This record gives sequence, C-alpha cells and structure tokens, in this order.
Amino acid sequence: MEFRSSEVMAYILNYGNSHEHPLNKTQAQKLLYCCYGAILAQFDERLTDEHPKAWPYGPVFPRTVNDINKKRLTLDMAQNFEANCPPEWLELIHKTLRTFWNYTATQLSTWSHRKDSPWSKADALNSLDDREIKNYFDPYLKIIDERGQNGNS
Repeated sequence: MEFRSSEVMAYILNYGNSHEHPLNKTQAQKLLYCCYGAILAQFDERLTDEHPKAWPYGPVFPRTVNDINKKRLTLDMAQNFEANCPPEWLELIHKTLRTFWNYTATQLSTWSHRKDSPWSKADALNSLDDREIKNYFDPYLKIIDERGQNGNS
C-alpha cells in the first residue's frame, strides 16, 4: 500500500502543528524520510508512491518540496491519509515523529549524511535504494519503539 507523498507530508506537518511541534521544510523532509524508512523496515512496504532522492542536503521527496513551496498541501489531504492509513502504520509513524522531531534540520541532515547511509550510497539526485533504506532503519525500530512511546499519538 502506497500513499501520495504529498498526503503523507500534509499529515506530518499537520500532526506536528497539532502537537505544538511546528516543522520547517527541511525537518519535514527528513521526518518523511524517517517515516518512509520505518514503514519499510517494519512492514516491508513503501509508505509513499515517490522514492526519496539524493539531494545535496539529504533525502528529499521532490513532489512534496514543490507542493510545500506552492502551498498545495491541505488539511483534507492530511485527513485523507489518516483515514486510509492502516492503524499499525499510523502508530509507527507517530512514534517515529516523536522520536525525531526534536532534532534540528541541521542535525537531521547531518544524520542522513552518515557514512554508509542510503543517501551516501546513492548517486547525486537519483533515488535512494529501498533495500538500503530498509536495512539502515531496521536497527532504529527498537529506538523508535522505546523513545516514541512518550507523548500522545
């Protein structure tokens, strides 16, 4: 099951705002990447219909950048995603957001650039490999489960 990347991004931005964690564009991109990776690692399925690309500042979902810049993301998109997303996926997304949203855009970009990260293995501007993303996020699932328990979902 894949969702439009823009709907997931709308959901992430709305979720952050509703939990008093407004996100800037770079943070939101990295959080979408974290959610994409967590879903891939836990359920072996892609969260979005768009692959993250290896842009200079880390993984980016280009369609969502365009939609954010042109103010095309809506509450209806966020609600549509929430209504159609499996509950176990939403739970993992919430835990993932709570685990990573206190990091700055710079910290998240630096983390995404680590040696042997999927971003570091991809050719510039090309899609990151889903197998690499799955393997990279697999060890983070335990951390996400433990740290993501705090707070309301």
